[in-house]
Amino acid sequence: MIFPKRSAMNIVQEIGEVIGEKINMMDSAGMIIASTDPSRMNTFHAGAKKLVSEKLDELVVRYDGEFAGARQGLNLPVTYEDKIVGVIGVTGPYEAVRKYGQIIKKMTEILILDIALSEQLGVENRARNRFLNDWVHASPADVSALAVSGRSFNVDVTVPRRVILLSAVPIHDDGATERQVTIEKAEKYVSDFCAQDKNIIVFKAERFIALLMPKAADNELLHFASLLQKETEALCPVSVAIGIDAEYRGYQYIASAFECAGKALRTCLRSQLRQPRLYESLNMEIFLGEIPEAVKAEYVKRIFRNCSREEIISYISMLELYYECEGSVTVAARRLFIHKNTLQYRLRRLAELTGYDPRSIKFSSLYYNAIHFYRDISNLI
Repeated sequence: MIFPKRSAMNIVQEIGEVIGEKINMMDSAGMIIASTDPSRMNTFHAGAKKLVSEKLDELVVRYDGEFAGARQGLNLPVTYEDKIVGVIGVTGPYEAVRKYGQIIKKMTEILILDIALSEQLGVENRARNRFLNDWVHASPADVSALAVSGRSFNVDVTVPRRVILLSAVPIHDDGATERQVTIEKAEKYVSDFCAQDKNIIVFKAERFIALLMPKAADNELLHFASLLQKETEALCPVSVAIGIDAEYRGYQYIASAFECAGKALRTCLRSQLRQPRLYESLNMEIFLGEIPEAVKAEYVKRIFRNCSREEIISYISMLELYYECEGSVTVAARRLFIHKNTLQYRLRRLAELTGYDPRSIKFSSLYYNAIHFYRDISNLI
């Protein structure tokens, strides 16, 4: 077993704190890969190399320099699966440090076993995640063939399921690292929340979290999604978007369900309100992904002709809320924190600039399309 240097450093620091002595860890080639004494890092320890080569039970260094790169102290083999994988050493007079011998040996081997188990668990989790991703993208003809592989991961692919996709978007822009930490914290909470029901399968799919739910009605899934969204947003500084697939058609059509949930999720991400969306509630959003981004950008520019980029951004936000309020100037103005006369003026001004009155049913569909196109290609405007 080859353990990473970061893990080796954690081991020597943890043991060093317990016994209050300087600790070194050497690999099977005799190189010091971790030490509580920074000056000894990446140096050769001939005593450790001798211990490994001759399979000694211990090696005592009586004085500094007795072996090249070695200092007075006690060195002991570290074994894993009956093989010497390294050497742990404690610096100091033998009479003073020998009492720690078996303690540091056992502690080191226990910590290494923990590392090995964590690595194995990581391998198994990655393999399971790959299988789940293959499954939700498999054609109907290939799903049945995955049944055998599924059993090795305790997954029955024939069980009726619905698909929910979730994306956590950090509210604050604190830099790439902090954003990732925030996202992972939210995703962990989602996993913990879903773990309450052993029938829910949770895994990472591309840039979002996939939940494979037991078959249920739309209203039940919406209730679950709303509760999950509320709980996650209460604990993490994120905005949670959720998309739910279409009605169950059969276990063979898991890829189709996954695609439907993806379209619903993308629609939810475009909305300022971020209410969980059902695929069945979509209309033009169904084919948005089929339209080239350049075409969407050109459409938006034509609708908002005579408007600057800043004006387009402002009008898009205003119209999105205005239409969500069913065209009620009073309600929309209240939610925009402006007087209704101010909103009326802005709507009239937009009509003058574009030639399309957003208050008219005749032209509302033009703006509705523009809003959705803009959410996809705002960087191109």
